[in-house]
Amino acid sequence: MFDTILALSLLLFFSKLIGNIFGRIKQPAILGELTAGILLGVHVLGPFLFSEPLHKIEYMQVLSQIGAMFLLFMAGYSHINIDKLLQFGGRSIAIVCVEVPLCFAAGFGIGYLFHYGLIACLFTGLAFSITGIGITVRTLMDLNRLQTDYGMNILGIAILDATLGLFFLSFLAAFAHSQEQISLYTMGITLLKIGFFFGGAFLFSKVVLFPIALLADYMNVPESKLGLILSTLFAFSYVADWVGLHFIIGSFVAGIIIARHSNFTQKEIKHKLNGIAYGLFVPIFFGILGAQIDFGILKDGGLFAMVFILAGIFAKFVGGTLGAKITGYPMMKALVLGTGLIPRAGIGLAMASLALSADIIDEKIFAAVVGMVAITVVFIPLVLKSAIQILEKNSVE
Repeated sequence: MFDTILALSLLLFFSKLIGNIFGRIKQPAILGELTAGILLGVHVLGPFLFSEPLHKIEYMQVLSQIGAMFLLFMAGYSHINIDKLLQFGGRSIAIVCVEVPLCFAAGFGIGYLFHYGLIACLFTGLAFSITGIGITVRTLMDLNRLQTDYGMNILGIAILDATLGLFFLSFLAAFAHSQEQISLYTMGITLLKIGFFFGGAFLFSKVVLFPIALLADYMNVPESKLGLILSTLFAFSYVADWVGLHFIIGSFVAGIIIARHSNFTQKEIKHKLNGIAYGLFVPIFFGILGAQIDFGILKDGGLFAMVFILAGIFAKFVGGTLGAKITGYPMMKALVLGTGLIPRAGIGLAMASLALSADIIDEKIFAAVVGMVAITVVFIPLVLKSAIQILEKNSVE
């Protein structure tokens, strides 16, 4: 418990202090939060301060997951116009149809090249196909570029990638355990649950949201609206996790729905939600992500890890760029979109952990996935910012 209190104090202090330094040199604030996590991680100050690694402190893990919920909730609540997101939905699907098969084939090929079995190769293909929602979304939010056409497409693609990836992992685990053909019944139940979630979300927005807003008006207790908003956020995250989606997809959907009622979008409420999200929980999420970064783990993976990481970055960049170009983007904007799809973060780590515990992959593949997350999390925000600056400079000229 006392480790948690100390970790919270130091992580919040350093994330804001270092974030301010990055902000003054015109870099995304996320880099400050990641650097704070690295600073308090196992290779710098962590061993002198905590009895166990920062990212393994139980309460910090829970707070980090809540931070991920708030990040995607705030993206849906404050930064996304659902009509605009749907407007670009067709193009997002078209790009996914290009980049996911290409990435999957590259990942499967790397596994096969290093003599892994069918199940492990299927997972390496899956690991190549996932996009880290949190990193790119936060970078685009910091740069105030999330509502651009390429920002909307990156977000839509990341959500589709995560949904397809988690669905695929669910029956891949069952297949690994049974060593028999994949159960159509299990796949059907999973699809029904996902349909139930999105259908229920639609009904909630049309039928339930208005009575909740009326209830908040009639409640004679402090912060009733804020409390009901937070209750909705956690409920949607829980249900999304229950149906087999990642909980942050539920958070994102909750943000979009809540933002559609004027009672919940008053300036005072937005200010309070921003304070809770960016003053506490979101810095914890990125700080814990930074604390998990261990470049030394690449030694455990050896040549395989290096090939895996380079191929994973290249495949995602090429797949995203090619898909964007095919769907009508000019070349420079396609390159920006391809760059924005490179990061793998929380969802990728979660999938790798699940796959390792289910004996789908070995420690070497797990180390390679962690290494790919580490490198893309640290460097891609900088690369993405530079790519956007070049795009906008060329547009002005």
